[in-house]
Amino acid sequence: MSRFGGNTLIIVKGKASAENLPKDQSLDNMIDNYAKEIIPNHFFISSYDAMPEWMGSFSKLPKGAGITKVGTIHHNLNEMLFQYDISVTTDVYIGYHQWKNVHAVFIKTSEEELKLLLGSYDTTYDYVLQVFIRGEKSEIFLKNNPINLERILLILLYKMDLNYEDSIHQFEPSKTHVGKLLSKEFCNSLTTRMNGISDDNKLTDLLKSLARSSSLD
Repeated sequence: MSRFGGNTLIIVKGKASAENLPKDQSLDNMIDNYAKEIIPNHFFISSYDAMPEWMGSFSKLPKGAGITKVGTIHHNLNEMLFQYDISVTTDVYIGYHQWKNVHAVFIKTSEEELKLLLGSYDTTYDYVLQVFIRGEKSEIFLKNNPINLERILLILLYKMDLNYEDSIHQFEPSKTHVGKLLSKEFCNSLTTRMNGISDDNKLTDLLKSLARSSSLD
């Protein structure tokens, strides 16, 4: 899947995307010298671009990182090439990585649909996205600023390549305290909101538009 460092390979060397990673993959160095600033004070690292050594698949969610379920996406699987559209369900979880303003996103795609096609597929919790938010203490916590959770979700959907018409069928927020931070209007809008968000510049505009919409409400 493209979530594991992209699909392009270099003979002998392995994943082409790994060429872009620094030798020092410590969290501090990755945040300071690798993470992309998509809007002011919002930086992200995605395994879809290149997978740092601390991202990847986990058989269980890591403990002690405040990880909570955000919701479930019903969507087409665009991370693998098939002759026709394949519909799957993916659960989204969020916690933190070392610091409370470094948000770690895990996804788990159900095995039921993929086993029919691949023969064998083990469901794992995949650490695919990290979003570092720099700002005042009250601004970095999701409970104090739910718009940050919305931004993180939109970055995730963009990296999952769910920017085509009808790619997202439904988003169901969880009944956890995190899922309840998302408004019904935002959740319903996800079936179409990502349409045409085909590059980083369009994603930036989309993330900025959330702030404008919020200020008008």
